[in-house]
Amino acid sequence: MKKHVIGGLLVSLCFSIQAEVLEIWNFTAIDGDYQNNVALFESAKAIQEKAGAKVEYWQHDINGDNIISYVARFKDTAAWAMWKDALMADESWLNWINSSWPKARPHLANSYAMNNLLNPSAGTDVADGINVSYMSAWQPSEDSNNMLLMASIQKSAAISEKFGLQTDVYINGPSGIFYIFSGGSSWADVEAKLTKRNASAEWQEYWSNAQIKRAGQFVQQAWITRLAVD
Repeated sequence: MKKHVIGGLLVSLCFSIQAEVLEIWNFTAIDGDYQNNVALFESAKAIQEKAGAKVEYWQHDINGDNIISYVARFKDTAAWAMWKDALMADESWLNWINSSWPKARPHLANSYAMNNLLNPSAGTDVADGINVSYMSAWQPSEDSNNMLLMASIQKSAAISEKFGLQTDVYINGPSGIFYIFSGGSSWADVEAKLTKRNASAEWQEYWSNAQIKRAGQFVQQAWITRLAVD
C-alpha cells in the first residue's frame, strides 16, 4: 500500500501541474428524477462558470446506482486554485451554499479532483464533441506499482488513439487509481472504433502481454452519457 501511495504522489506531481484538472461531484437522482439535479445544478453552474470553471453534466451507472455527475473543468492547477479562491470570496456562492447545498448534500455519492495525466496540452474543451464515454478504473496489482501501470496505460491509450478513439487518462491524486475515458460522438461511434482496435495485431499483442504481466487490477467501469440542457 505504501509504495502505491508514494507512486501516486510522484505521478501526480510530475505529470499534472500544467494539465487539465477536473472536479467531479457525483449525486444520486433527487427523488428519482435527474431533472431535479439539473434544476439545482443550473444555479450553481451560473456562479461557478462566472468564477472561471467550465461545467458539464453527465449521467452514468455505478454499481447499479443512477449517478448524475457535476463536472467542473480547468486548464491547469493554477486556474483551479484561482477559482477556489474566487468562490470563497463570492457572496452569491456563499448564499448558494447556505440555501441550496442542504438539498443536494443527502444525495452526494462522492467527489474528487483529477488531473489529465497523458495530455498536457488538454484544455477545458477536451470533451467538446464527446457525447458518450466508456470509463474503466485501474489500480496497481499487488506485485506492481503506479509507474508500471502508467506505462501500460500509455501503450493502451496510444493504440486507441490510432483508431480515432479519444482517450483521456486521469489520476485521482495519491490514491493511485487511474481512470481511462474512451469517448466518441455516439455509442455506435465508440463501438465501431473499439471493434477495429481490438481486431488489430498491435492491440492483440499488447493485450496478450498485459494478461501475462499484469500491472493493474480492475476497480470499476461505467458507461457515461452527456446530459444536454436546453
